[in-house]
Amino acid sequence: MEDISKGFDVPAKAPSEEDIRKWRAAVALVKNNPRKGKSVHERPPRKIQENLQVSFFAARAALRYLDTAHERYKLKEILPATNNFSHENLITEGALGRVYKGYLLSGNKNVIVQRLDCKYGQGDELHTEISMVKSLRHKNIVSFPRFCDENNEKIIIYEAYHGTLNQHLSDPTLTWSQRLQICLGVARALNHIHYDVIHCDINSSKIILDEEWEPKIYGFELSTKYPQSWRHRLLFSRYFNTNNLTPKYDVYSFGVVLLEVLCGRKPVITNDGVNEEVEEMIDPNLRKQMDTQTFTLFTSIAYKCLNQQPVQRPTMDHIVKELEEVLELQWEHAANLKQHSNVVEESTSSNMLKMDFLKIPLREIRRATNGFDRACFVGSGGYVDVYRAELDILSIGGLSSKEEKGKDEFPKITKTVAIKRISSRADEQGKQGFLTEIELVTSCKHPNIVSLLGFSREAGEMIIVYEYAFKGSLSDYLVSMGVLTWAQRIQICLDVAHGINYLHTDIQGKPRIIHRDIKSDNILLDENLNAKLADFGLSKCHPTNQHRSTIISKNIAGTTLYMDPEYLATNKYKRESDIYSFGVVLFEVLSGRVAYDSIYMNENDLGLAPIARRRFNEGTLKELIDPRMIEDNDDHIFTLNKGPNQDSFHTFSKIAYQCIAETQVKRPTIEVVIEELQKALRVQGETMVLSKSRLSDIVFATQNFAETHCIGLDTIGMMYKAELDHFGNNSVSETEGQKNGEPSRKHITVAIKRITSREGGQGRREFFEEIDMRACKHPNLVSLLGFCDEGDEMILVYEHVSDRSLDNYLKSVDNMNSFTWTHRLQMCLEIARGLNHLRTKMINQGIIHNVINSANIMLDKNGEAKIGCFVISKLYLTNQKIDMKVYECPEYETTGKLENIYSFGVVLFEIFCGRVAYDPVYIKENDKGLAQIARECYDDKTIETIMDPKLKEDIFASNKERGKCSLDAFLKIAYRCLGEATKRPTMETVIKELESALNSMQVNILYGLNSSIGEICGLEDVSNHGLYSSSGSSSIPTNPVSVSYGTAGSSQAESDYETLPVNVSQLNEKDLSMCNALIANYNAKLYGNPDQ
Repeated sequence: MEDISKGFDVPAKAPSEEDIRKWRAAVALVKNNPRKGKSVHERPPRKIQENLQVSFFAARAALRYLDTAHERYKLKEILPATNNFSHENLITEGALGRVYKGYLLSGNKNVIVQRLDCKYGQGDELHTEISMVKSLRHKNIVSFPRFCDENNEKIIIYEAYHGTLNQHLSDPTLTWSQRLQICLGVARALNHIHYDVIHCDINSSKIILDEEWEPKIYGFELSTKYPQSWRHRLLFSRYFNTNNLTPKYDVYSFGVVLLEVLCGRKPVITNDGVNEEVEEMIDPNLRKQMDTQTFTLFTSIAYKCLNQQPVQRPTMDHIVKELEEVLELQWEHAANLKQHSNVVEESTSSNMLKMDFLKIPLREIRRATNGFDRACFVGSGGYVDVYRAELDILSIGGLSSKEEKGKDEFPKITKTVAIKRISSRADEQGKQGFLTEIELVTSCKHPNIVSLLGFSREAGEMIIVYEYAFKGSLSDYLVSMGVLTWAQRIQICLDVAHGINYLHTDIQGKPRIIHRDIKSDNILLDENLNAKLADFGLSKCHPTNQHRSTIISKNIAGTTLYMDPEYLATNKYKRESDIYSFGVVLFEVLSGRVAYDSIYMNENDLGLAPIARRRFNEGTLKELIDPRMIEDNDDHIFTLNKGPNQDSFHTFSKIAYQCIAETQVKRPTIEVVIEELQKALRVQGETMVLSKSRLSDIVFATQNFAETHCIGLDTIGMMYKAELDHFGNNSVSETEGQKNGEPSRKHITVAIKRITSREGGQGRREFFEEIDMRACKHPNLVSLLGFCDEGDEMILVYEHVSDRSLDNYLKSVDNMNSFTWTHRLQMCLEIARGLNHLRTKMINQGIIHNVINSANIMLDKNGEAKIGCFVISKLYLTNQKIDMKVYECPEYETTGKLENIYSFGVVLFEIFCGRVAYDPVYIKENDKGLAQIARECYDDKTIETIMDPKLKEDIFASNKERGKCSLDAFLKIAYRCLGEATKRPTMETVIKELESALNSMQVNILYGLNSSIGEICGLEDVSNHGLYSSSGSSSIPTNPVSVSYGTAGSSQAESDYETLPVNVSQLNEKDLSMCNALIANYNAKLYGNPDQ
């Protein structure tokens, strides 16, 4: 009848109360109508009897289903718990099926899911396991397993808080005392069942660890009772010389488990059995926790269990007693160790305690990530997935082993964390890396080493919790996330270098650590762009008592493109191996590309390093510089001084090149690298004078923009003069700004432009374009020192050149009389050079000073011209005054495009005439102002009628012919500037013609001066040195030193007449101006164009 009951299917859904009533009636009916014990006449007919039997067994099966309903899980609950029985969740695989780790959302619990293969035993093992577990009651045996029996699936589910023992064999936080207690618990369970049951399948994957790390054995599918059935004798006979299966079979298997626990991994046993090298297989940190006696006793027990002769193996009862003795000895040893611990042992104990406190329950991590939902996923690599979450973390601070606080006594703080989940598919190196990373990072505390906040090692999961890096990895940031200035890049490299230096140094018992996998992927950036080294899975400790600096590795590990070539060739690595990897990172930072970028891989299969080495030797390394440090990147995002200056680039590239030397002996130490990077940052910082000013400081300096501070009305706002703190240009403070390479502050006079706000935010883009023009540093451009962008205010802070612009002089005849023709030519040349610098340096950014006018040209105390406001004239194209329209090119009305060549031509004629272009004298004749009149007069050859009368006498005083030559060259190029758009000259041509005009005038001056001037200037015989030929053209002297000005042979580069010898008093004011112009021009010839 029992066989008949197996034929009934379990109800597909929970029965109704009516079904239950009918089943109970059927059972009662059969009981009241037995087939035996009554006469034939009193028995029901055979057909009725058969129907009653069927009803009875069907009803009993249904009722049993109801009785075990609380022990059943539906398949639809198990599938999501195991990710559809994914390979990632697989723990082990055996002859009877597979074992998976899982997480049941319904009960919020970790489980072990055993999926039986119904091809073996047709699923009978399910009933065997359940019935066996119910009959064997012990605290170290699983109790009341749940199961699933539907859709031909035979599944057993066990609750497993910490997973199985095999998942924790290499866990450094599992102490030796805990391991002994686990072994003792398993031994007690086996001793309990051996009175009539043999487990037949004991191994570390069949031992579950509960919340208190108490072991519980399961997996009784193959278990048998005495005497064994013929099926079991055949199944296990291959392990014995006899067909008699005894409990000694379990003893042998338990011996293997003991070795696994001892070694921290699955042992390799040779044909000779367990050899004498077992001690070398033990984790060194685990071995430190044992004394010699406990180690000897434990290994002795394991050896006895593994005896090849079953009769010589001990019984489980004997093993229990011996393990109890070992545990007691270990407790005594631990107590003595605590009393006599030295500094290193105290540090180790503290680390172990801290690691214990860093354990985070898996359920909390699952809750924070919503079951590792894809919404929390941020990236992956290899066998690792990374998630972002908010998690409550213990604030343990400087935890000491002397403290006896419990976890509940420490406060918790909520942090944004990065959760690193290592796949169960990871190879042994990956699994070992998980443990290494926890151990090493726990012992490190440094601002440039990523902070480990916790970890979890439950249910087969390998999870590390780190502080979250809001900017991601350096490789991400370089490739796609943003543009870093050169100074920021150096600072990031310095951060990494400081982190490496910490790893490479012995500090308070911390061993030297070689990272072995330094690359931009493993450098994280926080919200302030502080860099932190991460991923210590491949790192190795260099023992403090080991004098050799080289470690020989059995297996090459790391990322090939960053790997030390000498290590690759010899398997020998040392601290210099990290230096090589860091050198590759330095070149990644310089180029803005990762080492494995396709550009490099297309050239060779070793990536960036050999290319950087070759380019450095060829002198073409500048071609690798990230172009984004030079080019603009967004309408409203700006970075100033993004690229490196010459000195900084040279210092940085030289040390980076030394780092990637092909041999370890040629590489610098990390201390030298840090020193050179600091130098590169320092010399770069000397040129960084731009600062973001606070509105409150500007309001205070201008007394809330008081009229007394106002020095003029610009086309786009008011100009104010004030005293303001600012970073100096040439001095770097030793105490301030060393981290960021910032110069020291000083109190200076500045010009503050307050841009008038416009509807719809018009002008904001131009405001930032003006700031970006800070990169156009030039002696003939007014320097932008700072800016303010708070609320609706848009304020620019400039160097204060003078209270007066060129238009102020042009509006006063008396003021212009002080400027000679030579001085005016020099002024025009300075303006042209400034404009040309803007065009050549900023043309790629589309920033062109479209309208130049005399109001935007400042004259310093020495009369040197500097171009002021850079803001594009589109800010004031509409509703502008007539005085600005006179600088517009004729085609603007049809094309809408402005041209600074044309407007510069207007300025040239302003300087020639000594009046502003919108002077009423010109506006009376036409609304185009001076430009139209100048063109007409030049065509009519009446240009002298509008010429400044003061210039006529000045130009033709010494040599009429040369004066005429200078004037003709000037007027010709000025006229061409006002011509049709297609016929206007380039700014390079304008500069060349203005230089020719100036040279002609200077030769004229030389011929007019007496010989004493030549002596004063150090030019004994100017004509003999070939400075000027008879035709008036100029050439570079063959011996520049012999014709230098000032004292003979002097190399000073100042053109101020105040630096001339004392007998300069012999010269009148006119002569001084001429000499000044001559010297300035010669200085440009001798030392090159100021633009370069």
